[in-house]
Parts: sequence; structure tokens; C-alpha cells
Amino acid sequence: MSDSLMPLDPLARLATAAPEPLRAARVKARCQTRLAARWAPRPAPPRPVAGLAVVRVWQPLVVLLGIGYLAEVVVEALRIYGLR
Repeated sequence: MSDSLMPLDPLARLATAAPEPLRAARVKARCQTRLAARWAPRPAPPRPVAGLAVVRVWQPLVVLLGIGYLAEVVVEALRIYGLR
């Protein structure tokens, strides 16, 4: 398409949009309601259960045992194939 067929500034011919007052008020009220709900004080979190502390101890222990087992498997495999 040649440049002569295209208008120089097609957006300049468009009218400036103005929000409808009722619609703007509804949108504003919805936004304020959501913001108020988001920033409302929340109840305190529940107290931790005693069993949860046991889980926090066992999980790292299981990971460490798994890593140790894997390391021993690699050492044994290297020993068997004579690479060490």
C-alpha cells in the first residue's frame, strides 16, 4: 500500500473517550471493595502441632541418609569396576 493512501494521523480524528459516570462509579466501588477485602485484618494462624516438629526433624534426616546411601553406591560401583 502506498504512503499517499494512508492518512497521516488516523488517531487524531478519533474523539477522546470519557467514562460514563454511572459505570465509572460502579467500577470504582468494585475496586474499593476488593482492595478493602484484600487488606482486611486476617485471623491469627493456627498454632503449630507438636507432630509437625517431628516431621521437620525427620525430613532432613531422611535426605541425609539417602545422600549417604547414594554416595556409598557410587563408591562401591567404582570399586567393582576398578576405577578407584
